Amino acid sequence: MSSLPPLRTVLTGAGTGIGRATAHRFSREGATLLLIGRRAEPLQEVAAETGAEFETLDVSEEGAMRKAVAAFAEKHGGLDALVANAGVNPQRENALDTHDDAWLEAMRINLQGTHRSCQAALEIMLKQEPIGEWDIPIPIRGSIVTVGSIAGLAGMKNRAAYGPSKAGIINYTQALAIDYGPQGIRANCVCPGFVKTDINRGWIENLPSEELSTITNRHALGMGTPEAVADAIYFLATRESRWITGVALPVDGGWRAS
Repeated sequence: MSSLPPLRTVLTGAGTGIGRATAHRFSREGATLLLIGRRAEPLQEVAAETGAEFETLDVSEEGAMRKAVAAFAEKHGGLDALVANAGVNPQRENALDTHDDAWLEAMRINLQGTHRSCQAALEIMLKQEPIGEWDIPIPIRGSIVTVGSIAGLAGMKNRAAYGPSKAGIINYTQALAIDYGPQGIRANCVCPGFVKTDINRGWIENLPSEELSTITNRHALGMGTPEAVADAIYFLATRESRWITGVALPVDGGWRAS
């Protein structure tokens, strides 16, 4: 089986946290990267560190991802991987106390943004020929990796907006796997446990010590790092996972097992 060239990859939510670590992980492997995010400053920093291209946009805005992904694919002759990582957690509350604006923001960015990102990638991947030789029956045209959460795999306290948005991403990813697997496009979802990132660092650091201890101890391997999640994302984007699709992979240090 011949080797494949470095991945031509679009990565959303690339400016901070798991996205930033993922940009560095792919960059170390020589990937050609387009970094997407809503804030220019962190994107510029990561782009300078990795040598990647970047574009500032809202992934949920109609047409924005299609335009950006199409331009990237035309410039580089195709698209091998999409990492749909952009996400928010606007409010940590139970259902009764969840504000409409928090609910809508979680669904807009997390779920609709993932949908629009995947649509943009699919338009390119479906038109291109498989790259390289494959030892599985269906030659692979591209790989989509979405980012869910352990909060999307099972109910979690005070996640009445965030949890359902991530559960939607998991189901959506599995639908992609079923619909497009026969055409050579894989789709998998990484579901991180508790990781200190910009989206939750303040919340974690302000937890009462007893609650923080409970959360920490439930991770058999301790709380995670963005780099650990980035490694899993990279694996699912590459040929090493070529016979894997439709998976919701907990990357959680043992949380789900406890």
